[in-house]
Amino acid sequence: MRRHVIPVVALLVLAGCGNADLTCSSSTTLDALTMCIQAQMPASGSNGYVAPTVDQRADWQRVVTQMLQGKCDFAVPASLSGMVHVRTFTDTSNSRNYCLLMEVRDQNGNGVVDNGFGTFITYRGAARQVSHQAVHPIADSATENQAVSVFRDTDSRSFLMAGAHRDANSAMSTCRPSFPESDPSHNSSTMTQATNEALLAYYGPTSWFAIQWHGMAAATCPMTDVYPSHGRDVATAPTDKIAILRQNVLAAHGTWDVDLPGLPGSERCRLNATENVQGRLLNGGTAANVFGTEAS
Repeated sequence: MRRHVIPVVALLVLAGCGNADLTCSSSTTLDALTMCIQAQMPASGSNGYVAPTVDQRADWQRVVTQMLQGKCDFAVPASLSGMVHVRTFTDTSNSRNYCLLMEVRDQNGNGVVDNGFGTFITYRGAARQVSHQAVHPIADSATENQAVSVFRDTDSRSFLMAGAHRDANSAMSTCRPSFPESDPSHNSSTMTQATNEALLAYYGPTSWFAIQWHGMAAATCPMTDVYPSHGRDVATAPTDKIAILRQNVLAAHGTWDVDLPGLPGSERCRLNATENVQGRLLNGGTAANVFGTEAS
């Protein structure tokens, strides 16, 4: 799997009759849990993604903030009640406890969650204030597995996965009209964006990082193995975090071609994520201006 990594600062399907909740109760590791949740998302072309209301986004942010504060035993707000669960999840591979927020409601019993809001996981014992994010599950094949594995193996603080295939809906995003409304990288009215707004508010001036894991088609950047970007098509200084990340990747994988925006030869790849609304938010933007203003 070739990787398009965007650092930005700062299987059990329980289907049946009725409205059985899809809790992935048989999953005992983060990897299995992620695959189970992925299997019950609204699929490409399903029109199964339902945009959250303003109140639901605000309440989701409250839940995310409480989880980042180390809480896990609390009731979810009314607008999300019955739709999502917050609970402790124990990974039997490392015996660690995580706090899990996941969508569970399946009112028509078709084995697919009703809205496609997404998943958020926190680790209270984190050694690194890093959020690993898979915003194009299924579409960017295996990136959800990569993101959750690195989250776990690096003792990072949080993991975020979008709740639907990026092409689930035919309706276009009001934010970036050339992309579907179900594509969270190009729509600010999603739980993915709400989570990042909550992360940004929680950390404030404190140092932290978010890494979005994306995939590249074989023909997209054929000479490039890894392409880190923070949403700008400009050359990076040697002290820039993505330049340091590149050095570390090459130290571990010396035969990989790791390009950067502005690096000689990098014109072969143009995946600079300049329209990524989470990148815009976390790299100098505000929630109100991600529609029309690139990262600064």
